[in-house]
Amino acid sequence: MEIGNTGVEIKEVQKAQLDILIEFDRICKKNNIKYQLFAGTLLGATRHKGFIPWDDDIDVCMLREDYDKFITVCNKDIKNEYFLQTYNSDPNYIMQFAKLRKNNTIFLERVTANCDIHHGVYIDIFPLDDVRPNTLMGNFQQKLLYGIGRINLTRIKYLCVNADNILHRSGRLAMHYFMKLIPRKLTNSVHRKLFLMFYNRTNFVSHLTNGASAKRLKKYMMKKNEFYNTIEAEFEGRKFPIPQNYDEVLRNLFGNYEKLPPIEEQEPHHGIVEIQL
Repeated sequence: MEIGNTGVEIKEVQKAQLDILIEFDRICKKNNIKYQLFAGTLLGATRHKGFIPWDDDIDVCMLREDYDKFITVCNKDIKNEYFLQTYNSDPNYIMQFAKLRKNNTIFLERVTANCDIHHGVYIDIFPLDDVRPNTLMGNFQQKLLYGIGRINLTRIKYLCVNADNILHRSGRLAMHYFMKLIPRKLTNSVHRKLFLMFYNRTNFVSHLTNGASAKRLKKYMMKKNEFYNTIEAEFEGRKFPIPQNYDEVLRNLFGNYEKLPPIEEQEPHHGIVEIQL
């Protein structure tokens, strides 16, 4: 299967991403940092014993304290052929989660093609943050994060000029130019304060750093004290940690996850326009 019109087979990209995952796993094991395969990668491990055949990325997750530790130790432990991308290491990168990228490669996404950032092949590293579901303050955290996240995304011009109607385009473009006046450090700081709003004050965590909608928060929510209950699962001939209650996690995320989607949906979804390996 070819990715878009790049002329590159998806298996070639997946091999490069597996190399990155192996490096990530090495650093975590060296520093006793716990993580799990996440989202579509978790589904791939349980249903396919590897990549979902049409998947074009790898996702992993860890609790916030382990995520912060990983960011710290990775900078001294990482091999030269890789780059840890955060908003600190790559100033024009605006996302609130990290990517581990492979140097001297290109994996160019349409949405961020014009952004001056590292565009190498990558895996996504997501922190899970403490949440208080079904409470007034918990709803406040979610709604504020969702709103600030949407505003922050207007820093990417592609998302503004390709809005679905002229009213949305005009509003987002106005916000795009306004956000040029707002220091990135300020929005990053506000995001982090909200992520840590309930730190160590609840037993629930969820995925907040990639669009904190109420639906997403609920689908990804899990009990914090169960996170370290993991088992090893096969992924492309190697073993990686997955949640012991993976069936419950996957049913929350995908419903009947064992059923394949329709053929027309079995394709890469990151809008890749250029690849160099």
